[in-house]
Amino acid sequence: MTGTAAFEAARQEIAYAFENTAFFRKHMEDNGLHPADIKDADDFLRIPPTAKPDYRRHFPAGVLAKGYTLNSPRVMRFQSSGTSGDRLNSAILSYDLARRQATALAVNRRFDDLWRPGSRPRTCRFAPPNCSDVECATGLSTLEDRTLPDGTVVLSVAHDLMATPEWQIVKALDELEICEPDLLLVDSTHFAFLTRWARRLGRRISSPRTLHLVSGYTLMTRVARREIDAFLGADMPVGDMIGMSELGYLGFECHKGRRHINDQDFYLEFVRDGRAVELGTMGELYVTTLDDTLVPRIRYATGDYFTPLGDACDCGSDLPVVRIEGRATQAVRLRSGRTVSPGAVDAVVGDAPWMDLYKLEQDPTGACTFRYVANSAEQAGDAPALETRLSEALEPNPVRVEAVDYIACERSGKFQACVSHLSAEGAW
Repeated sequence: MTGTAAFEAARQEIAYAFENTAFFRKHMEDNGLHPADIKDADDFLRIPPTAKPDYRRHFPAGVLAKGYTLNSPRVMRFQSSGTSGDRLNSAILSYDLARRQATALAVNRRFDDLWRPGSRPRTCRFAPPNCSDVECATGLSTLEDRTLPDGTVVLSVAHDLMATPEWQIVKALDELEICEPDLLLVDSTHFAFLTRWARRLGRRISSPRTLHLVSGYTLMTRVARREIDAFLGADMPVGDMIGMSELGYLGFECHKGRRHINDQDFYLEFVRDGRAVELGTMGELYVTTLDDTLVPRIRYATGDYFTPLGDACDCGSDLPVVRIEGRATQAVRLRSGRTVSPGAVDAVVGDAPWMDLYKLEQDPTGACTFRYVANSAEQAGDAPALETRLSEALEPNPVRVEAVDYIACERSGKFQACVSHLSAEGAW
């Protein structure tokens, strides 16, 4: 969609949301605005961004459009994992979810045969429990208990990843064999952990069908990607998904390995200090839905940062290319005033064949501790060399690197590779 067409579609969404949702109408009126006031891109910036707390506070009556309830046909309910605080209840129309997914996945030709006409892929999910959409994803529940209405099977998973007992890992591997899926929806860190165990147990992760893997939920680190690719081999299609539970697919990794973002089903902004950033500059993603008749969102501040790159990709897709930077609440804040994104930290770490897992944590004083779980490939100079690189990247804040045998998950059950107690206390 061209810039002019996309903006006109966004203006229509503003008018629809104003007329049909109580929350957004009040949001505009409280700021002295009416849809007729929004004539160009500069006017669009006059609308203060909306955010998760708004939709959490007003859900469902204030954000569902007139004529809809949670029991209306084709309405699907979702609950976020609560990464950045309280969990967010939301809803989406099934055909909007499918359309956004199709637009995103179309950038990767290796996923073309997954969506055969008239078929529904058999799907298994291996992700943090709070992302499971079932009451209990632990190994004490049955396969039937963990099968969603759409047929997706949620594999047994522990709340604290590294504390997972062997019997539960075996159960997850057994369930994969039973289900014979076409598609695995995974958290990359969780799935890399499963592959390490599978290798140790002499097990394979495969299917008599053509198996595809989509990663989401948290930042896919280079360490996790290395482990996944090494275990699954080059023949299995693997793609990193950009998404949010309340919006569905926002983008996907193409078959050339670059991340594209969906500007066909959304009007997108990358914002810093209230203004759009230039290409090559990191900004927070603001999303305006297009033709969403259930829960229209206008200038929805996602809390996720990206760098729009602007260059064409030889995969053939026209969707814009971005670099994933990670969540604002997890970025490292330096005494110099700079911020270093989780994506930038991960670039410094690299694929690190000598470690299995890592977490960089910034404490309330600003000091950073990098903990890692080593493997048998570690050499004497690996950790000191990494400490030097991290110290340079995070200067002037102090950095300490230490090897450990255990790293805890977050309260949500997710494993975040970069956390900052400073950023978690407030926005950048």
